[in-house]
Amino acid sequence: MKKRIFIAIELPKEIKQNLLRVQQNFKDLKVERSEIPTAVGTKCVKSEHMHLTMVFLGDIDEARISEIEEICSKVAKNFLPFEMEFIGLGAFPNSRQPHILWVGIKDSEKLISLQKELAVGLKRAGFRIEDRKFVPHLTLARLRKRVNLKAQIEKFNKANFGKMKISEIYIFESELGPDGPKHKIIKTLQLKD
Repeated sequence: MKKRIFIAIELPKEIKQNLLRVQQNFKDLKVERSEIPTAVGTKCVKSEHMHLTMVFLGDIDEARISEIEEICSKVAKNFLPFEMEFIGLGAFPNSRQPHILWVGIKDSEKLISLQKELAVGLKRAGFRIEDRKFVPHLTLARLRKRVNLKAQIEKFNKANFGKMKISEIYIFESELGPDGPKHKIIKTLQLKD
C-alpha cells in the first residue's frame, strides 16, 4: 500500500492565527480592470494545512516509511534547535501577476541547511526528490486570476507574523479525499538536545 508522505515543520497556533488575519485582506479581493471590478478568486490555505514543507516525497510504499524515519532522525540529530521568523508577503511568479501568495522567512540559513541534508539523505536512499532550489516560504493562498496585487502585497512588506523555535521536524501523511487533503503527523523527530 502507498502513502502520500512529506516532511515539514508545524507552526504554532499564534502564528497560524496571525496568518489567518492576513488572509482576510485577500479573501474577497476585487480589483478594477478597466471599469469592471473583477474577483481575484483567492483560495486560502486552511490553518490545519499551514506548515512549512521541506521535502515532498509523494506516494511511497508503506514498507519504506521506517527508512524515511531513520534517515530524517539521523539528520535531525545533526542540528541544534534554531529560531525562525515569518516576515513580509510575496508572490510567485511575481506580485504583478501572482499565482501563489506566500509569507517570507527571515534568517533561514539553518532551515536551508536542514532541508538540504534531508533531501540529500533521502536521495541517496533512492527516494525521488524535486531538483528545484528550496525557497523557504509558507504558502498563504492560491489565486485563480492573475491580477496586479503589488500594492496590496506591499502593505505587508515588513509585517512580522511571529517567531518560533524549531526543535522538531515532522513526517506527515496526506490523505486525499472529496473535501480536500487531510494531513496527519505520523512521526515527530527531535533536533539535537
